[in-house]
Amino acid sequence: MPNRKKVSYIRKSFARRSFFSLGLAIGAVALGAFGIAGSVMAAGEGQLNTAAAVFCSLVVSMFSLAYGFFSFLEKDKKYILSKIGIGISGFLIIFWIVLIIIGIKR
Repeated sequence: MPNRKKVSYIRKSFARRSFFSLGLAIGAVALGAFGIAGSVMAAGEGQLNTAAAVFCSLVVSMFSLAYGFFSFLEKDKKYILSKIGIGISGFLIIFWIVLIIIGIKR
């Protein structure tokens, strides 16, 4: 007899922390977009609220990254939302750090 694949009909639920990871990543994108829009509207002379929004975006991205990694500790769960959140947060962290370094050198 040929080998038959076993099929599991039990649906895995999403990791609980993955919702936090993705939600925080989306919030970080919104804060970053607000900061960039404020800077563009001020012709590159962003005010304090613009800098605060961008800094909060960086901090929220770090928390999103942490929640994403902690969600992998949950057993027998779906991790796709965590992977998306980690990807977005990782990109934002690198993006903001590069912009900070460029700003310091000028």
